[in-house]
Amino acid sequence: MLIEQHTMISHATKIGRSHRLMQQNCHDFAITGTLAPDCAFGLVLDGCGSKYRHESGMAPSHNEVGAKLLGQFTADYLTTHLPHNGLSPTFFEQLYTACSNFLRGLLALFPTADQPAQNRFIATHLLCTIVGFVIKRETAVFFWSGDGYLCHNAKVTYLDNNNSPDYLAYQVSGSTEERKYKGDGRFHTQTIPGEDIYRLAVATDGWTADLLANLETPQSSLALQRWLNIRAKERDNFADDGAIAIWWNQSR
Repeated sequence: MLIEQHTMISHATKIGRSHRLMQQNCHDFAITGTLAPDCAFGLVLDGCGSKYRHESGMAPSHNEVGAKLLGQFTADYLTTHLPHNGLSPTFFEQLYTACSNFLRGLLALFPTADQPAQNRFIATHLLCTIVGFVIKRETAVFFWSGDGYLCHNAKVTYLDNNNSPDYLAYQVSGSTEERKYKGDGRFHTQTIPGEDIYRLAVATDGWTADLLANLETPQSSLALQRWLNIRAKERDNFADDGAIAIWWNQSR
């Protein structure tokens, strides 16, 4: 499986109906990259939209900030390191550590008054899921922290976290409440053999399996965005935000 002229990689996002009605920003982010003829990646991130409850009241969510910053950092890390490394478990462990350190570095820039203030900043600006795929030579790997969708050819898998995603930012939180939801400190991964792959995609939980199953025809990012805009006007689609990154083998 080579990523040559007969392949296409695209991404798109759409603000959900509920976010428009509540005058919220889109909390989702998507990004893709082709690094070499045999090396590419796709990422989607979903910022937590829930309000943060604390002793003095509630604080609105701005977790699209974390989704965009962590997404761009992860893309930059993959762009720098993926061409020179194999897709071993160690690579994804190093990626997870780099992402955690990036979030700690962001926290260090903000002069929060105390631990509760820092926890509030994390909960309102940095909580986001991350789901991605990487392709290199004869191997493809999904990796994720949180919920969303994985698509391999015609198979669509929903990553159900029981409405309690293991947000990566929990790893840098000092909150006892948030520590209860921490994952095991690394990305979940799934390796896909390169033979006979004709479609790989990752999507946030605003999508549905039926919508993803309809994306069989290769499309540029612009065409994909237009398709997404049309589907969002249909009843029951995209009440929540949606982001997707998708790779096709057009020679199939």
